[in-house]
Amino acid sequence: MPTRQLVRAYIDETGDRGLSASASPYFSFAALLIADEQEANMRAAMSQLRRDLKVPPGKALHWKDHVKVFPRRQYVAGTLAGLDHVKIVYVVVEKAAIPAHAGMRQDQVLFYNFAAGITLERLLLAAGNWEGGARDLVVKFGHVRGFDHRTTCDYFKLKPERSPSYVPWRLLRGQPTFEDQATWDGLQAADQYAGMLSAAIRRDGYGGYEPAHLLAVRHQLRRDGRGSSRNYGFKILGNEATFTSLPWWPTEGL
Repeated sequence: MPTRQLVRAYIDETGDRGLSASASPYFSFAALLIADEQEANMRAAMSQLRRDLKVPPGKALHWKDHVKVFPRRQYVAGTLAGLDHVKIVYVVVEKAAIPAHAGMRQDQVLFYNFAAGITLERLLLAAGNWEGGARDLVVKFGHVRGFDHRTTCDYFKLKPERSPSYVPWRLLRGQPTFEDQATWDGLQAADQYAGMLSAAIRRDGYGGYEPAHLLAVRHQLRRDGRGSSRNYGFKILGNEATFTSLPWWPTEGL
């Protein structure tokens, strides 16, 4: 059989896994999916952003460190919004909605791995429905300092037996890896998409939100045949009304 074309996925997270009063209200994965033949364009865009934002050579472009103010955020969002053959998938865990008896409340490893597994399923579904035909999928997550990702790899090996039959695990080329952001432009791009999400759904110090950047890349969200991103490019593990009631939420949906 001929070899399928390739789509690459880069995933970063935003928020923490804690459940204390001081912890973030959400934990989310942001995934950038890009056709293999478009990888060079994405890398060129990220290189330009690092130059323009004066990121030191050899350092990763980080939303929290280098994209702190609105004009920089606007520039990053506008640059990434221009990328073609890209799909964005967000998986958002609303911590307040996690049932009191759920293991995720007591075990941060389980918390991370469960959310990562849901994200991987979404990416496989996107690869299976890629324009022009199904593609094989190569997956890289950003490495989380201090986290034993061997547990995640073990969990991923169990997922095919536990997932719905319509998830095309046959498309996964190799096992997902966990990499240093500085090494991969795609992981740095995923960090930017994660930052845009965080700015949109988390209140700032004055009770406001900053959705402009997320809305600028909204057209890149994975969608169903009717154009809806719900459960496709924007997967909520929690109460949908928490997000649809945000003051900036589009009436027609994200």
